[in-house]
Parts: sequence; structure tokens; C-alpha cells
Amino acid sequence: MTRKISNYTLTVTAGPSRDISSHVPIPVNTERPLHFDTDLISTDLFVRIQNYRGTDTSLPSTSPYFTTPPHSANKDKYSISFSPLIFKDSSINGDDLVLGNDFDRPIRQNLPPGFSIAWRVARWIVDPGLDGDPWADKPWLEGRALSSVNVLDVGDRDYKKDNSGEVDVLEEGLYKSKLKSEDGTDETENIPKDGPARMKFFVQEEERKKFVFEKGEKYWADFYNPYLDFNEFALNLPGISIHILQYWDGQPLRYVLKNRVDQTVYLVVQFTLTPKENVEDSDDEEESGEESEDDNGSGFESAKEGGETTGQKDRMKRRIKDWRRLKDKWK
Repeated sequence: MTRKISNYTLTVTAGPSRDISSHVPIPVNTERPLHFDTDLISTDLFVRIQNYRGTDTSLPSTSPYFTTPPHSANKDKYSISFSPLIFKDSSINGDDLVLGNDFDRPIRQNLPPGFSIAWRVARWIVDPGLDGDPWADKPWLEGRALSSVNVLDVGDRDYKKDNSGEVDVLEEGLYKSKLKSEDGTDETENIPKDGPARMKFFVQEEERKKFVFEKGEKYWADFYNPYLDFNEFALNLPGISIHILQYWDGQPLRYVLKNRVDQTVYLVVQFTLTPKENVEDSDDEEESGEESEDDNGSGFESAKEGGETTGQKDRMKRRIKDWRRLKDKWK
């Protein structure tokens, strides 16, 4: 069976844990932040998605964010922004704060041909600090916030947009912080002022360990990229494009902000494909699951597609019931 992306909408929620019952819908592509104030953190969360086809049809399909530099030049597809993020319970070492994806069940049986190469490309070109095990029983992929999050700032901002409804694009400013030596004194070494340079700088473990996200301080973070296209549910890396929908087993894609050492979860942002009512996928070949060749390199041949298992169909039915129940939270 060939799935059609037009038969699905995207539901985006967030909550203080992975438990979907703790989540609320995110007003995607609006400048209305979703505020969280828990025992661990306080934050205003923004999610922006280019060409958004949401379950909540009242939300915009795009945001002015994507027409502002550098996102217009990058052709970024989505953004997860914490504006600001305050750690209330305790400080956290820079080597321990991570943002990444994890899954409840194995995905190795559904990984497309060429995925191992795509994984190496992602770690080599996209994010050298990326770590994980996609082949595990509970797969995970994560990066240290210091080296994976595109924009980081600290303290009060003098460039914040004051007009309600106007898009607020964060700028790099983590260089205002000081690195700390083991005895707690300030290091003479400075954090690079440029975002990409800061990300490269903190790929080094010894540098991450010198940084501390201080309790009570304001941190501003914006994570974005042009590689994951939620409109087509495709991953477009240099040299390879993978149409994820044809290999999807019904699990949501979630981004988890957490402490990698003690596994404390601060916030979860979850993206779930929701099948439209009274619409079924068919054997039509209009949309395929091939890995296509792009302008920068060669692609990979597609695998012969098998049918869905009974277990996958049952999980899909449960997922549909869960998300129909969640729709009531919009009312």
C-alpha cells in the first residue's frame, strides 16, 4: 500500500513529559507562545512550520519567520524556539543538556534502504555532535544543546520585538556568558560570537564541560533546519532524500529536552501524523517511497514495499482514537 501525504494532517503538541495526556496543542505559526511553568522550568514555546497542513485548520500555513534572514536563505522548514527558557530547580552542565528524538518501539525493521549512509551524512555534515542508536529497541538520536541548537542567547535582550503579533527572530548572544574552570573561576577563553562557530566550538567535550546553564538565568534558543520537511514528511539531506511516510510505523516524532545523565525531562514537543476521517490510502503509485537523487549527489534505489502488519494497523487505530480525543482540547 502506498500512503499519500494528502490523506494526513499534522498535530503538534507539547507537555512536560512523554505522556500524551500531559500535552496541549501548540498554536503553530502564530506569535502566541505556549507557556509552561513547571517545577523544573519556565518557558514560552514557539513552533513554526513551513507549508503547515495542520489538524487545526484555523492555524496559518506559514510564518513571516521563514522570510526573514537567515531562514529565507537557508530555506528552513521548521523551528522550535524557547523564548526564554529558565531552569528553576537547578543549574545544568553544558555537557548534559540535550535536545533530540526518541521512540517507544524499534524502528530498525522500517528503516529505508540507504539509511546507514544517511545517518553518517547527518553526523558528518549536518551535526557533528549528533549521537544515538537508531537500531536500538528504544531508538534515540540527540545532540548537546550547545552544539546542536542553531541560536543561543542569554540574559535580557535589547532587540526583542515589542509589537504584539510581529515575528520575533532570535539572534546569537551566548558569547556574553563566561566559561568556568574546574575551580569555578572564569576562563580567559571566549565563546565565539557567531552561531555556527559556537556550535563547532562546543562539539569538543572539554569545552562543553566548562559551560553551565545557570539556575534562574534566561536562555533563548532556536532550533531549526532545512532538512526535515513536514509538508511532505520527507528527510532531505545532502545527496539523499527519503520519503519517510512509506516507512512510517505510526509512531510520533518527538523532540525531548532533557538531562542526559539523570534523564530528567524538561519538555517534550511532539509531531504526529493524523489520518483524515473517511479517507484511505490506496495502491495508487502517485506517491512513491523512493529515495530520490538530488542536485548534490546520488540517491538510492527504493526497497520493494511490503504490506502493513496486523500490529501496525492496530497501533494506527489506537493512535487515531488518541488524537481524536485530543482534539477536544482545542475547544
